[in-house]
Amino acid sequence: MRRILQALLIVAAVPAAIRSARALTPPAFVFPVPNAPHEATPFFHTDFLPRVNTTFVHAATLAELPSHQLVAAWYGGIDEISPDVRIFASNFANGAWSSPRVIETRAEAQSDLRTRVKSLGNPVLFRDGDHVKLFYGVVLFGGWSGATIAMKSSPDAVHWTSSTHLVTSSFLNLGMLVRSEPWSYTDGSIALPIYHEMGNKWGGLARVDRDGRVIDARRIEDKRILIQPWLVPTSAKHAFAFLRWADRTPGTVTETQSDDAGVTWQPVRATPLAHRDSAVASVRLDDGSLLLIYNSNTENRRDLAMVRSADGVHWSAPYWLEHDDGPEDPMVRREYSYPFVLKTSAGRTHVVSPWRRVAIRPVAFNSAWATEVLRSR
Repeated sequence: MRRILQALLIVAAVPAAIRSARALTPPAFVFPVPNAPHEATPFFHTDFLPRVNTTFVHAATLAELPSHQLVAAWYGGIDEISPDVRIFASNFANGAWSSPRVIETRAEAQSDLRTRVKSLGNPVLFRDGDHVKLFYGVVLFGGWSGATIAMKSSPDAVHWTSSTHLVTSSFLNLGMLVRSEPWSYTDGSIALPIYHEMGNKWGGLARVDRDGRVIDARRIEDKRILIQPWLVPTSAKHAFAFLRWADRTPGTVTETQSDDAGVTWQPVRATPLAHRDSAVASVRLDDGSLLLIYNSNTENRRDLAMVRSADGVHWSAPYWLEHDDGPEDPMVRREYSYPFVLKTSAGRTHVVSPWRRVAIRPVAFNSAWATEVLRSR
């Protein structure tokens, strides 16, 4: 109990920016102008990341380094919220993924943050100028509701700074997590999607400076079952956010839009994309259409589907990136979930997701392939 109280006291210091809920207006999103030629020939490739010596892996993420190499990160251990969990990373260069290396451990986080740490999880990589940042969840006690967010930085995803706390909640900074791709603002600050798991569940957006100081944090919606918002800017001021239906009963992927770079959001609305309590990810294709990846089964996570929309309202029929209708087997976890998607400066789209929670599968394709397989659906 004494250790828990110490942890609560450490994370209870909340900056005035959040306590007073100031209505700070951020600048525009950094909306990139395409600098890669459009590939007319469809391209698709899939593989597996090198295995690590754990029985469980989850929550992979991607970033493009300043060198234009791709780096993936994920966490693994005996299971979720296990004390042995570590965060691993692997670089993609010359057509191959490097041997995985450990980039964060419970002991290192505990030393940097100067508080008791039970476990780690949900890494999120983000290219920030000439560095890459790692945001991740730190479980102080209990389960995910006892988590807070930490951040560290690196020029190459090999050599890292110490971790620092992000204070994103006025309620003891607990129950806060990350999962989705951040985005850059024109003043150098970062739009960081966040979500809350203690008591009421909700999704939000934090504006963070490069040193990890939270300038502002606000909810995207007030419903208590929508978490893990995935941000998709379509211009300097406009963005979509797609949210996970975090309930054990069947629901739908939900959508909202902002016209002021994430300061305010329209009321959320249901899409026709049925799912149940599973993460979503989205990206824009070369023609401006939206690609969304989600589990399209309301009973389980045995398929990972991809759909396309020109307006965020009307969606194509799904194309399965993963589909498993094999027999039940207590020794096999037939789950394909938690997609993370990134479009690189070369114009190709990359997806990473856990495969049966024992391996990470990367998928790479171009817009020509995506529009071809989804054109008639």
